Amino acid sequence: MRVFERPGPINTDEVIEIVRAASSKYEYIVVASITGDSALKLAEKVGGKKVICVTCPQGMNWEVDGMGEGPFADIPELKRIRSEWAGQGLKHVPMAITGENRDRLDKLKVKIVQGTIPFFGPTFSMRVHLHKVTGLDLVAKTLELISTGTLVCLECVLMCVDAGVIPEGKDVLALAGTERGLDTAWAIRSSASANLFHPSKGARFIELLAKPGIAFIPDVNIEYLR
Repeated sequence: MRVFERPGPINTDEVIEIVRAASSKYEYIVVASITGDSALKLAEKVGGKKVICVTCPQGMNWEVDGMGEGPFADIPELKRIRSEWAGQGLKHVPMAITGENRDRLDKLKVKIVQGTIPFFGPTFSMRVHLHKVTGLDLVAKTLELISTGTLVCLECVLMCVDAGVIPEGKDVLALAGTERGLDTAWAIRSSASANLFHPSKGARFIELLAKPGIAFIPDVNIEYLR
């Protein structure tokens, strides 16, 4: 297992190399990629595998003026991105795959999965708008103690099964990061979100390939405009 000095996009290339080296045993590789950049990097490096890009639900945005605290203030690479956005006078930046990246991913035969995030759907609205914390919030925050990417890796695998792109019961590689880029990689046994806690068909964390040493844990009330 590779333990990085800190979280963030600085680890993207090394995570991809780690996954490429481990990929011979796996048919599917799932990558969380908001804009498509990380998915493209992965697909161009790893051949002969079914690469799936999981992106955000429709309508989510980064709120530039509200990013003075958190990862975009504390992680150098993300801080630079936020400064560029602010310098361009941007207030809201879409959390979406760019048209150019979508075309390139299509040419590389990378499937794109977009849908409700299992731990970021109605329970997110309850937490932010009704100020009610649910059991799923506790599961999510516990996984984030390992790394933000650990939670996202699991969510992405669940979303791929729910979308019919990956069967249940497959050992897959999953990559994710902290807001942008990649800093975490897992081997995970796939399941549908409805079977997450099933005693035999449920999802399982198999092997941790890479993670930041100290995870960045987002505020429980982090809000993305819709």
